[in-house]
Amino acid sequence: MAKLTRKEIISKLKPIKLVILDVDGVLTNDSIYIGPGGREYKQFHVSDGLAIRLVAKLGIETAVISGRYAEATEVRMAELKVPHRYYDIGKMACFDDLLKKTGFKTSQTVFMGNDILDIDVMKKAALGICPSNAEPEVVRIADYRTKRAGGQGAVRDLYELMALAHGKKLVDLL
Repeated sequence: MAKLTRKEIISKLKPIKLVILDVDGVLTNDSIYIGPGGREYKQFHVSDGLAIRLVAKLGIETAVISGRYAEATEVRMAELKVPHRYYDIGKMACFDDLLKKTGFKTSQTVFMGNDILDIDVMKKAALGICPSNAEPEVVRIADYRTKRAGGQGAVRDLYELMALAHGKKLVDLL
């Protein structure tokens, strides 16, 4: 069970400078669509993307660490101007490299994940967040669980809280 209340998580998000997101099950509904010729398709929640762009105005950077490369993910992250993108099942090594490259401290990071590959990074980040439909093992170790599911606004939920931590609402950042 998530440990922090909404009020508590807002307070703890204030020093966060880097939000790190898993992709499948967080930015998507955890489905992969395979079309003719093996072409891969994914569905992303548009409101999540808007929130990512708006919160960047507060000086908060976003990164993705996904267990696998997908062209659809790369296209969407480039469109959203997400500056840091990692695609490797070794998520902890990606996390360490990201901190080294950006100069951020662990205490300035939040990681949002939904499955067992995310647990180690969630534990290492200052805060671990999960979507409402995360796997039970992830829910147990998460500091906070969003109201919405992965691929259905969970990222938007987190970024709304990020804005509130800075005394703003997302609408104020338009």
